[in-house]
Amino acid sequence: MHIPDILTKIRQQFGETDMDWIADGGADPYLVIPRASLRPLAAFLKEDPQLFFDTLMSLSGVHQIGEPETLEVVYHLYSIRHRHRFIFKVRLEGSLGLPHFQLRVDTLSDIWPAAGWMEREVYDMFGIHFTEHADFRRLLLPPDWEGHPLLKDYQEPATYQGISTSREEVDPCAKLYEV
Repeated sequence: MHIPDILTKIRQQFGETDMDWIADGGADPYLVIPRASLRPLAAFLKEDPQLFFDTLMSLSGVHQIGEPETLEVVYHLYSIRHRHRFIFKVRLEGSLGLPHFQLRVDTLSDIWPAAGWMEREVYDMFGIHFTEHADFRRLLLPPDWEGHPLLKDYQEPATYQGISTSREEVDPCAKLYEV
């Protein structure tokens, strides 16, 4: 099934909602959806027999600087049966200073189990909370780590538990030229 057909099925199911199709030519086209539509859309994309997006290939976060400052959760889907792909995003706009109120989306780990690990990684790196996640612990960083390293304004602490976090500047090609 081609993208226009997938979009038609989504519009038939959800009506002309506030979902925006973005096809700017410079990147893969994607659908921007409101936070409230996430679970219903995900379930529909997986369960509809003509779509059957049975594989969540990737779930990632993006921090966009601008007015307003935006965090995005990006979902890349694939149907093994039908061999088609689809990308959609949820945008979380507003102040990043209020993460418990604004940086929340529903988990999709019960729809696509692979989302479980990916959601934990996105939380670690961006601070986005996935509500109703069955095992919402840090995945990549220690439990007491402060901050989220992929936010554009992140400042790495000078030490962690008394250990320096600074790194020595190394030229990766230096050993190639040693005699």
